[in-house]
Amino acid sequence: MNTPAKAAAKPSPRSGRKRAPKAQARRKPAPHARRQVASSATPHGPRSSARILDLIAGMWAARAVGALARLGIADQLAGGPRTARELAAALGTDEAALYRLMRAVVSVGVLTKAPGGRFGLTSFGQCLRSGVRGSMRAAIASEVDTVHWACWGQLDDCVRAGKPAFERVFGLRNPWDYYRDKNPDEGRLFSENMTAQSRAEVHEILKAYSFSGARLVVDVGGAHGAFLAAVLKRVPRARGVLFDQPDVVGRAQPTLDELGVADRVERVGGNFFESVPAGGDLYLLKHILHDWNDEECVQILHCVRESMSPAGRVAVVEMPLIERGGAPFAALLDINMMVCLTGKERTSTEYAELFRRAGLEMAGVTRTRSAVALIEARKA
Repeated sequence: MNTPAKAAAKPSPRSGRKRAPKAQARRKPAPHARRQVASSATPHGPRSSARILDLIAGMWAARAVGALARLGIADQLAGGPRTARELAAALGTDEAALYRLMRAVVSVGVLTKAPGGRFGLTSFGQCLRSGVRGSMRAAIASEVDTVHWACWGQLDDCVRAGKPAFERVFGLRNPWDYYRDKNPDEGRLFSENMTAQSRAEVHEILKAYSFSGARLVVDVGGAHGAFLAAVLKRVPRARGVLFDQPDVVGRAQPTLDELGVADRVERVGGNFFESVPAGGDLYLLKHILHDWNDEECVQILHCVRESMSPAGRVAVVEMPLIERGGAPFAALLDINMMVCLTGKERTSTEYAELFRRAGLEMAGVTRTRSAVALIEARKA
C-alpha cells in the first residue's frame, strides 16, 4: 500500500536519479505516521472493547435469568409456549416489563420467541424449572439474591479494608442470621441451592472416592442432606446424622423422603462452633470451611476431632485453588467469600495447615472430573 509517507520517500520518475540504497533512503517518518504506529501498539482495540462489554452483559444476564427463576416463569412455561399477556395474568406482573425481561433472556439462550410473541423454554431453559432432575433454579436465584448482590456492590471497600461487606451492609454477623431472622424465603432458596449443587457434584465424588467401611456418617452443615443421602446409598449398612442449624434440618424431611433414606437419618440441630454429634467414623464437611476464616475453621475441625471415633476420617469437599493457572471458578468464588463472609478458597497446602492446627493430618487429596476435590484427614 502506497502511504503518503512512502510516496514522499519515492524519487520522481522524471528526475533521472537512481534510487539510494535502502539503508540511506530511510527517513524520519511523518508525524501522522508516528501516530499510526503508536495507536497500533495500544492495548485497547475492538477485541478488548468487545470483551469488556461481554463482562458487563454477563452481569446483566445473570441478574435477568435470576429474576426469571425467582418469578417462576420457567415453571409457567413447562406446559408449552405462552405470551407475555398470559404469563403476566398468571404471575401478577406488569405485562410490558415481563415481555422485556423474556425478550432479554432469549438473547442468552434460555427462552425462544416465536411469531405472535409466544415464549417457550429451550433445552437449556428447562433447568430453571423447579422440582425437575438437575434443576438449577435455586442456584441462580440464590446467587443473585439480596445478600450476594448487595455485598458485591461493596467490593471496592472490601479490598480497601480487607473485611467482608455483609456486617456493614446488613448489621448482622453473617448471612445465616439474615436468612433465618430477616428473610426466610431467601434462606429456603439458599438451602435449595446447596442441595442442587450437591446433586450436581456428588456423582463425580462418588466415582472418585470410596466411602466403604463407614458405619455412622455425620454430615456437618449438611443443609437438606443430599450429600449424606448419596453416601448412605453407596454404603447400605451405614446410618447418618444430618447436622445443621435447627431451622435448616427442620426443612430437610422432604429431601430425605424423596431420596429414600429418611429412616436411616437422624436430624440434629446445633452450632458446629460449639460441638458436633459424637461417635461418627466419617464426618462430611462439604463447602463449609471456605465460609470461615482460619481461626474459625480450626475451631470447627477441633470440634470434629473431639467427637470422631479414634479411627474416624474427615472428608472435606471444596474447590482447591491452583496458584499457577487453572481453577478460574474457584478464584472468582474466593471473591464471593471475601465480600460476603470471613472465609476464602484455599490451596491443598493451606487445608493441610488447618488440619495440623486442629490436631488432624491430611491423608490425601482426591481430585474429581468436576471443580471439587475431596480432602481427607484423620487424627494426628
